[in-house]
Amino acid sequence: MELKNLALISIISLFLISGFIVSVSAENSYDDKYIDGLNVSFDLDQSLKDAKLENKTIMIIFDQSSCVYCDMLKENTLTDSKVQEAINEKYIPAIVDINKNPMIASNYNVYGTPTVVFVSGDEEFVYQIDGYLDPEEFLDELKQIE
Repeated sequence: MELKNLALISIISLFLISGFIVSVSAENSYDDKYIDGLNVSFDLDQSLKDAKLENKTIMIIFDQSSCVYCDMLKENTLTDSKVQEAINEKYIPAIVDINKNPMIASNYNVYGTPTVVFVSGDEEFVYQIDGYLDPEEFLDELKQIE
């Protein structure tokens, strides 16, 4: 009988611990390791809330696996220190995988990647960048938004 109680207590403890881990990871929806130097979010809803609070624009990076140009954007352009400085000053970057979130991509009329869509905290369209751009070109596009 004691062995059954011990097993039951162990199972309950395991569920409680796993629930705690899930809730902690949900609270912190930003990751500064995914693109070193940028604090990107994978939770668009949270990004929208934060954009309203901070009076910033959301920079939604539409991405998908096996997209060579998406990888180039993340590895070359979004790791550039000048690009990061410009983004961190005015934008909240969020990454959306169009294969995992086709409805979100469709809502923003995104059908190819990489596509970067800028929206206000009220979800009003601001600007869009289609395709890969090197750091200098990306900075020029950011200047167009101002």
